[in-house]
Amino acid sequence: MNSHPPEMDLALLAGGESGRVSRFLLNRHVRGCADCLQKVEAFREVREQTARMPEPAVNWDSLAAEMRANIYLGLEAGACIRPVVPGRKVQIRVGLAFASLATVIAAGFLMKTPVAKPAPQTAVLEVTGSGLEVRSKGGSLTLLNHHGAVADQTVSAQGAIRARYIDGEAGTVTINNVYLE
Repeated sequence: MNSHPPEMDLALLAGGESGRVSRFLLNRHVRGCADCLQKVEAFREVREQTARMPEPAVNWDSLAAEMRANIYLGLEAGACIRPVVPGRKVQIRVGLAFASLATVIAAGFLMKTPVAKPAPQTAVLEVTGSGLEVRSKGGSLTLLNHHGAVADQTVSAQGAIRARYIDGEAGTVTINNVYLE
């Protein structure tokens, strides 16, 4: 070494924390340089004195958390005062936002369920004043009540119609059930 090594390297040598190559080169220089040898000895004395001092009661986890919070706070404060310069990053973000919006709109159109058209009815079951009637495309079937008899008629949501009436002449009860399948 033609010049003196930095004090940081001499302090690492004094504490035994320098690497192999660096330690070899520094020891070689210190053997021939009284000033650097004196600095290394001074660093060793300071190290021994601090080793003899009682260690203060410090909660290192709390201190680390506080330092981390202060760093984040400083970064946030720096972001607030940093001028916003529109550049390529802003253009990319805007482009990505529009591409995302276009994707959502396209997906909406593709996923739109078509309005189901009612299936053509093959048969219709209907209660009329004269009886029960089943109509289809080509014709109909009617179960008539007996000559003006008043019928008790019931319709269910499952497609069944029931008509019940009493025959006045014979005194019998007639029940007609019709189911649509």
